[in-house]
Amino acid sequence: MEDRENESPPAEAVVEVPPGEDAEEGPASGGESAETVDAAKLKEQLAYLAAEFENFRKRIAREREAQAAFGNEQLLRAVLPFLDNLERAMGQAGASAEALLSGVRMTHDQFLSELRKFGLEQLPSQGGMFDPSLHEAIASVPSMGKPGGAILAEARKGYLLHGRLLRPTQVTVAAAPPEDGGGEAPAGSGE
Repeated sequence: MEDRENESPPAEAVVEVPPGEDAEEGPASGGESAETVDAAKLKEQLAYLAAEFENFRKRIAREREAQAAFGNEQLLRAVLPFLDNLERAMGQAGASAEALLSGVRMTHDQFLSELRKFGLEQLPSQGGMFDPSLHEAIASVPSMGKPGGAILAEARKGYLLHGRLLRPTQVTVAAAPPEDGGGEAPAGSGE
């Protein structure tokens, strides 16, 4: 009997037990009604959980849509003063070039300072060595006195966003100096 108590019978066996055969459970109609009540409660809980999950899924979808629509709001609010400053600079068409340039420089510096608050940083490259993970070489120029791979000029600045590459720096790099053997052939042909 202990073996029967420890083993749980399959659900089908419990439902198919004829009335009055199992003395431990009492009348089968009472066992079936308890099982029916338990099954009804489980169905009700399952329906409740399914509805809760559906509501959760819809709420997450709405939040994603709102995030996509308004996710850049903070950044755009930070950019608007620079737009205002640039419009003021364009309105000063009669001002001297020096005053206009000074205003544009101040706006540029203010803009970079604000973008740093959002995790943007410029990649320094001038005078450094070419790194393919940070730089994009757009030209290779032979250069005496510079080692091969040295950055000679920067065509477009590169940026990191929270330490991850956002845009590589476009650079012109020094080509490795030509081999000595290549220079002797033309001298020998002139003799």
